[in-house]
Amino acid sequence: MNELTIDHSEKFPNLSNAPIVEAVLNWQAMASSEYREDELLKRLTTDFSDYSGTTQHNLQAGLQLSGNDLELQQHKAWQGVRLVKEGGDPKSPQSVCQFLKQGILFSRLAPYKNWEEFEQEAKKFWDKHCEIGDPAEVFCLSVRFISQIDLNSIDEVSDHIETVCQPVAELSLTAEQFFHQDTIQLANEPYIINVVRTAQPDSEKKLKLIIDITVSTSSSFDISLVDEKLKDLRFIKNKLFFTLMRNAAPNSGGA
Repeated sequence: MNELTIDHSEKFPNLSNAPIVEAVLNWQAMASSEYREDELLKRLTTDFSDYSGTTQHNLQAGLQLSGNDLELQQHKAWQGVRLVKEGGDPKSPQSVCQFLKQGILFSRLAPYKNWEEFEQEAKKFWDKHCEIGDPAEVFCLSVRFISQIDLNSIDEVSDHIETVCQPVAELSLTAEQFFHQDTIQLANEPYIINVVRTAQPDSEKKLKLIIDITVSTSSSFDISLVDEKLKDLRFIKNKLFFTLMRNAAPNSGGA
């Protein structure tokens, strides 16, 4: 049985230089009122004047047989508004919000400061969605944290996490890259966990260790329970992060 005790009295370190490169909060809650493209864009760019806004579309393409010829057909459907706040300096991270009829997806890029500041900024958009969209319930709420650590070689993985991929250890061979994913459904709480651990080169061919943790609700709930659910999701994320990581903040000077 996959059981995890949620204990909000447990304390976790506040890292001075956490390896988090992106933090995401996602509310899936369908608006009951109609959103109109031009009206929504104007309202959001007025209410969130420190963000720049653009309309967001979903492009669908397909092939259709017409006589003996194949025709490419494209359909562009409006999805919502994308809001972006650029960081003015290296200490000010970029923030992105996808304000959609089906909910809010808020992303904060590095540098990550702390949960309180991140949650407060994200909830401004959630509150606005509740105000003008009037959703009846939340179908899914999730928090996702992606951490990234520079590696000089694959051998350094064990300095940070338990080695998770040794497919031919009997032959004394070591993988130069790996990808490992775990999905865990909690039996005693309505949450599901997804953990990805991977070592792979980036676009500049520099080796990176990536720890990607997503914790989500596994059933719908009333919007009045959002704060309670966020508190639980934060605890589970922290519990996983500080359990998985042997060295949570490399070169950071500690917590």
